[in-house]
Amino acid sequence: MPAGPTAPVDAAGLTVALDVPANVELLRASLTVQAPGDDVMVDALLGATVASSLGPGPVPTNKSLQWFSVDWGARRPLMFLQVKTVETAVEGRLSIADGGPWYPPTPGLTVPLGDRDTTAQALPGIMASSLMVEFFTPPANPLPPVANQKTVATTVSSLVVKAAARPPDLTASVELEPPFFRQGMPLQPLQELTLRDDLRAALQRAWPPNLKGGPVAFGLKAPAPSRLRALVLTLDTALITQVWSPGGDALTLTLFPDEAGVGRVEVPPDRPLREVRFLARYQPRSERVPLSFPPPERPAQAHRCGEGYAAAQAFSAPEPGGELAGLELHLRPLTRSVRGTVTLFPDEYGRPGTVPLAPGVDFSLEEQGPAPWDARWVSFEFPKPLGLDARRNWWVVLTVAQGSVLWSLGDAAAVTGEAGLAPRAALYRAEDTGPWLERVVPSLEGPGGGPWAYCRPRLSASSAEPPAPPEVSLRWGARQLPVKLDAQGRVRLTERELAEFLPPGLPATGAPAPMLEVVVRSRVAAELTLRELRVASPRSDTYPLFQPS
Repeated sequence: MPAGPTAPVDAAGLTVALDVPANVELLRASLTVQAPGDDVMVDALLGATVASSLGPGPVPTNKSLQWFSVDWGARRPLMFLQVKTVETAVEGRLSIADGGPWYPPTPGLTVPLGDRDTTAQALPGIMASSLMVEFFTPPANPLPPVANQKTVATTVSSLVVKAAARPPDLTASVELEPPFFRQGMPLQPLQELTLRDDLRAALQRAWPPNLKGGPVAFGLKAPAPSRLRALVLTLDTALITQVWSPGGDALTLTLFPDEAGVGRVEVPPDRPLREVRFLARYQPRSERVPLSFPPPERPAQAHRCGEGYAAAQAFSAPEPGGELAGLELHLRPLTRSVRGTVTLFPDEYGRPGTVPLAPGVDFSLEEQGPAPWDARWVSFEFPKPLGLDARRNWWVVLTVAQGSVLWSLGDAAAVTGEAGLAPRAALYRAEDTGPWLERVVPSLEGPGGGPWAYCRPRLSASSAEPPAPPEVSLRWGARQLPVKLDAQGRVRLTERELAEFLPPGLPATGAPAPMLEVVVRSRVAAELTLRELRVASPRSDTYPLFQPS
């Protein structure tokens, strides 16, 4: 837009072109225009229709004529008129019209003529769409009026007609649509006009479909050349995120009992959330975890396994019909590579028996980063569910053939069991054929207590046992928000529900911005597929399309 104190607008239109990025949705829009004061004027002859006693066409200069008229086709206030003539002993009679007959703007108003600058005449904002000046021998407007007063031929050397620059009418349209707004009368001096709902609806109709992005244009038109003092566009938009990080419209999480599965979404960290929606398809395995205990975050005690050391954990027998589908051990590698075996044994005189209940399950841990490495749950699956004797305890034995690992220890008194299953003794041995010894941890000794090695047996569940729903929450930086899945597995959070879930902000140190996370915990092993993601991050932008310079 050209620089200057005002911006032009005319019948050709003033066009505002928007380059809409992809994944941006329009929420609200407003456009504020301000008319200039009456000290800002435009040439009313531009684009006007001119006629004279010599016929239609431009105002004849240096030719003798008896009258002329100027029709600019729009009702607007006349502010200035200057007619210079060769003759000086003549006067002009001014008449105006507004789509009807000619009439004098005020009784007795005459137009000074001659070749001097004193012929310039300021007008008091006379509203008209055309004017006519007739030449007479003075007085041009006698009082009382003279019937059949005859005009005289006069040579016009120059003509200046100025009108207030504020638009006589203003229309707004988007793309090729019909105008969605029309100001049917001239704007007042310095008047501000704001378009809101109609502008929003028109822009939304023209907005690129399917969040693809692209150009959108809207324009302002005035029936005659005009000016605007200010033009300010405000857009309230939302960035719509529909892709899980690192990409894709669906994300499948493999869940282990009481461990968090995390789906991440990259959103602006400095904007609040307006909407969060997604669909979670939860597919639990036919299993149940009968033991409940506080998760071992940083165990202070552990069995060391490797270099001849092995460990064993006993459990009471489950109720009749209980079958073991798998289990997890809480392990922390001490070496970059660990290879070992987990084997189940029946109880014989309070110690693991000699003949295993089933072939052992081998495992391998390979660490990539630098030491120390974190403790974590390691899952062990059996080829088929293993039936257990309801009258005998049984043991989980961990042996390591390569490397070393810690098997976390905790307080058995903090464990709650069901279906008859509960932890019993924790043992270790220092060599392959050595005796099994009790693990003594003084801090864990007491009534009903004692050490136990963190182990999570998983029993097969009958089809009649409905699985417990997963626990789902949103996490964004240090803030968390618990959410609930409805009967169809959907989450729909509105701006009101997200009001206290504030953004973490941009990191000051240049570190990666925290992502929005969907955190899922399941009591049983399961797969959970996240789909139909929609996260709206609103923002408001004000664009001064033109400001007085």
